[in-house]
Amino acid sequence: MPGPWRYCPNCSMPLTMKMEGGRERIACADEDCGFIHFGNFSIGCAGVVIRDDKALIIQRGIEPFRGSWQIPGGYVEADEPILEAVEREVREESGVIAKVRDVVGFRHSVGGSIGGPATNIYLVFRLDYLSGEPSDADSEVMGAGFFTLEEMEQIPGVQGLSKWAILKAMEADTSPGLAPDRLGGPQRPGFSVFGLGGMGFEQA
Repeated sequence: MPGPWRYCPNCSMPLTMKMEGGRERIACADEDCGFIHFGNFSIGCAGVVIRDDKALIIQRGIEPFRGSWQIPGGYVEADEPILEAVEREVREESGVIAKVRDVVGFRHSVGGSIGGPATNIYLVFRLDYLSGEPSDADSEVMGAGFFTLEEMEQIPGVQGLSKWAILKAMEADTSPGLAPDRLGGPQRPGFSVFGLGGMGFEQA
């Protein structure tokens, strides 16, 4: 039996294992259905917002890692452009309004989940502060504020990945990362590209 899954989510026929793409995968036993489970995938995003040489961090109010501090972020919805997602997450979790400038890095994580393998990409953006003061009004947040890296060393539970991202954003202040860009020709709705320099076709 292919793990905890027993029936096809498309047609309710029993599931089996079959070779596809050089490895065994969970698949529907009905060849006419064609369902194959290629794994579980998700995209996360987070934002580094700097103001007066201090970075915005929030304290998690929910599990996992309740009580720890991190840069604001979360999952990108399936129908949501990633630029809108990270600006929304920053706004919702901290009350701060900010606009994406560029990408400073990303983390790829391979793990396990119910139903098969899972992988997550977590993109870290640098955002320019526009307005608003840090707030913990969001139900998932216990605290929020702008802190220097030195101050963060005195705060218990600041996540290492967040400190890494903040340091990268501060060190690269005069060296832009991957910025929102455009391809030549009509732009497909929901299609986002990022490149060094950014907005190349608009500048040409």
